[in-house]
Amino acid sequence: MGNMALSIADIERISKEIREYYRIESVNQSIQKIKPNFYNEVKEAIATLSEMATKSVSDSKIESYRKIMDKKEIMEKNLRNFLLKRYEKLLRDSLFDISSKTYEPLAPEEKVFIMENHNRMMNYLDRILKPEDESPDGEGSSEEGIVETEPPEREEKTIQKSKDESSESLPKRNMEDLVPVSVIADYLPLSTSFGDFYLHKADIVYLPSDTTEILVSRKYAKRLNIGKIVKN
Repeated sequence: MGNMALSIADIERISKEIREYYRIESVNQSIQKIKPNFYNEVKEAIATLSEMATKSVSDSKIESYRKIMDKKEIMEKNLRNFLLKRYEKLLRDSLFDISSKTYEPLAPEEKVFIMENHNRMMNYLDRILKPEDESPDGEGSSEEGIVETEPPEREEKTIQKSKDESSESLPKRNMEDLVPVSVIADYLPLSTSFGDFYLHKADIVYLPSDTTEILVSRKYAKRLNIGKIVKN
């Protein structure tokens, strides 16, 4: 840590915040808002206590060492209780469509966790629920009706932007693996093997085929027949 070490007052404040966040999570069914930098501060506080303990040993201050270690142990115990309560809710909510009410109160680390777990669980559930004899291409005829003969200019730019961004970030990936879709409902950050996508209603984007199947089955998007658009 060096000169980044926290003061005793900072450590006491963070310790109090952990206890208060745990209390709030315990009395509420929904996930409550926490500071965006909460986890960084907690890690810094624990690291500072470890440094203080090491210094006490080197200075032969055994009683001081014991008090610091007791404080560190209590903080870690309270943090563990808080995490168990909070991540139980994150795991629960990741099984459903992630709303802004669920997403906004989260710290950055939690947003990554809930989206990754949501996508993983949706993929797993689709593999279980999807009939084995269902063809991945069986939805084409029923979805062509949503294609506009003259897509708005904004949507054309969206297609090009999505293609360009995917190409720049992952130049070695095969772009033929991407499928054009029309988004029919807003969807929060979607993590895929090609990168993260922010989907908004009426957008036209290129998505990986496996992701497309999931979104189509859950009524968030519909496949597009680009050949038909060009011909018309």
